[in-house]
Amino acid sequence: MPTTRTIRDRVIPMTAVALATGEPCPQLIVDTPSGLPGHRGTLVGRDLEVLTLSALLGEETHRLITLTGPGGVGKSRLAREAVADARITRVVRLDLHGTTGHDDLTETLAAHLPDEPCLLVLDGCEQTADATAAAVDTLLSHTPGLRVLATSRRALHLYGEQFFPVPPLPTPPPPYRQDVRELQDYAAVQLFVDRARAVDPSFTLTARNARAVAEICDRMDGLPLAIELMAEKLRLHRVDGLLNRPGEDRPEPDGHPAVRPPLHRRIRSITEHSFRLLDEDQRALLTRLSVFTAGTNFPTAGEFWNLPAPRTEQAVETLVGHHLLRVTPGGDEPQFTMFNTVREYCLERLSAAGELPDARRHHAEHFLLLALEAGPHLTGPRQAQWFQRLAPLHADLLAALTCLEASGRRLDAARATLALHRFWLVRGHLDLAEQWLARAAQTFAVTSGYEEQTARAESARGEVALVRGSVRLAADCFWRAARVYRERGDTAHEGAALAWLASTDHRPTGPGAVHRAAVHLLRMAAHERATVEVAHAALPLAAGSSSTDAKLTADLLDAANALFGRARDVRGEGYVLGMRGAMADSRGDQALSEQLLWEGLYRLRSIGEHMVLPMVLESHAVHLWHRLPHQGHRVARLFAAASAVRESTGAHPPPIVHGAAAALPDVRRLLSGSEYAAAWREGRGLSAVAAAGEALAFGPPPSGPAAAAPRPTPLTARQHEVAVLVSQGMTNRQIAQQLRLSEWTVVNHVREVMRRLEVPSRLHVAKWVLGRQQHDGPDIVA
Repeated sequence: MPTTRTIRDRVIPMTAVALATGEPCPQLIVDTPSGLPGHRGTLVGRDLEVLTLSALLGEETHRLITLTGPGGVGKSRLAREAVADARITRVVRLDLHGTTGHDDLTETLAAHLPDEPCLLVLDGCEQTADATAAAVDTLLSHTPGLRVLATSRRALHLYGEQFFPVPPLPTPPPPYRQDVRELQDYAAVQLFVDRARAVDPSFTLTARNARAVAEICDRMDGLPLAIELMAEKLRLHRVDGLLNRPGEDRPEPDGHPAVRPPLHRRIRSITEHSFRLLDEDQRALLTRLSVFTAGTNFPTAGEFWNLPAPRTEQAVETLVGHHLLRVTPGGDEPQFTMFNTVREYCLERLSAAGELPDARRHHAEHFLLLALEAGPHLTGPRQAQWFQRLAPLHADLLAALTCLEASGRRLDAARATLALHRFWLVRGHLDLAEQWLARAAQTFAVTSGYEEQTARAESARGEVALVRGSVRLAADCFWRAARVYRERGDTAHEGAALAWLASTDHRPTGPGAVHRAAVHLLRMAAHERATVEVAHAALPLAAGSSSTDAKLTADLLDAANALFGRARDVRGEGYVLGMRGAMADSRGDQALSEQLLWEGLYRLRSIGEHMVLPMVLESHAVHLWHRLPHQGHRVARLFAAASAVRESTGAHPPPIVHGAAAALPDVRRLLSGSEYAAAWREGRGLSAVAAAGEALAFGPPPSGPAAAAPRPTPLTARQHEVAVLVSQGMTNRQIAQQLRLSEWTVVNHVREVMRRLEVPSRLHVAKWVLGRQQHDGPDIVA
């Protein structure tokens, strides 16, 4: 390609490869920022990063700044915009993408630097990291007026290097329940819409395509390049059709715009380039870890690679340094997750090498053992910790179950299913629970020696069916469970199954069946060997008799609460407290009702409960309406949140409060149409945890029994660190400098801290920190 040399503008195009030979190519540019090559699209969602980086460039104390981040995150674009925004008078730019290291890089660079102070921009240093680091170190030592801005997928590891992490664009979280206006606030969605309109000027984000756009942005990890490449496919495909095509990374017939360099023309190239920088052992580990959907830790990674801990840590550190793995802080062991684009690429390589079945088998074995270990703890004193541990691993647990069943290991899949059913029930995964428990019951039934597991699976399936509103199915399941328990002579569990059966009120068990079952259950509950299964069976009986026999209801709740307390079952205690609070409100005892409902919600929120939570939220809303009718907006929000959580789970358990149907029309009459609609929309946008926090924010602090409940653990270690600095009066920029983070990352941390603490301002965060310091230290997620 011909080159131009202009004395006045000092434009000297060169490549790194051609520097030694003097052959001109359009890569090295010595010029003012206006002469740097630009991009034809707008830079979306990076305003704060541009502002922060340009400010750093304006401070001459930073002689070496390195922008780090995964491939396709937009480091080059950000560097270009920040340099232009900083108005630096003399800039030298060298594009190192696709080149290899050269021993004479130092000399050739020095020969082309101007005599006056300048900024050297080294773009794409990962391929020549060692040679570039040596050249930069030498040049900075011998050229006082020189400053360097580097972009790389990994650090240069030089003394005095100022890191500037470039994170992916924020993406909507699943299950993508946000409306169109909320989705438009996410930078990844803004970018997709902007690029889609470049392909189709009539494109707009609507209620029909919003969910598909949100899912595409999430599956592309918020990487701008990947999102742009997906948006370009709209020339040939509908938005919803793109969801089935992220792995099909073939060039479109018309090709990509010529403005893109070869490394930026395919989604696959984003990972392929970084993969080539690894050694064989690191590639092997990365590909095998791709079978993990949620993430892994050091011990598990070492097990999969069959390496001692030091070598495992060294390899994982390299993968994190190349931005192929992400670190998720919190707990005793850091968790490492993989970008979706990286996972797809690695799974393709595993499959091509014939190693995918073996890797999936190891994965299934690991999560089978985890499920079996978790089962006993889901109703015990470590309940909250285990629910927190299993929640982010849910996708991996399902993948393991599917693999076990597909490989003919149906009995192992059934055992894991039975161990996990309480997790599914509490977190509201009712459809999954029904499907897997039905298979488990059938597997146990045809396997000799598994009669007890057959009955347990039938009873668990009946409980799930009952809260889903499938009364006939629930009755059949409890009947089969009771019959098996009777054949085994297990009178305790038979009585619990019959109590469940009576609560369905479906089979013709005769008059007074509920009362007889309740009395029998109370006798069993008094036995010292009674379990929480008896307590769980008592709750629907108590709900069914609450309007006809107050004393029997109170006795059942007392018995259940005693068993839950003995087992330290937080969820069970929260359920009982919610029922007692609702009944106290119906009796007009508002002070007691408020205390009981507050304590119940406190416990339910601590384990992320979803199935019972809507009923307790409605009970709290009814109580609030009775006590403070002027809080109609808050009451409507709570009703809406309860409705949204119930819809997401499909749960329809027996009601514990009957005032909701009467209170809601009154609320609608009090508020104007627009006020009610706004409150309802806001409420439906709340998560289950946030809705519980909204209710807890309006009431007294717990006292007495609530003090013994496990304290919620809202903040990660990093979030607590940010909260402490907020309490010291630091600005976002000061916090970013203190923690060596980008200002945008700090902004997101502060927002998440306020969301988790359910507080509206930085002042409230400071008050929370000061309050914690006077008690027992920070809350850290386990």
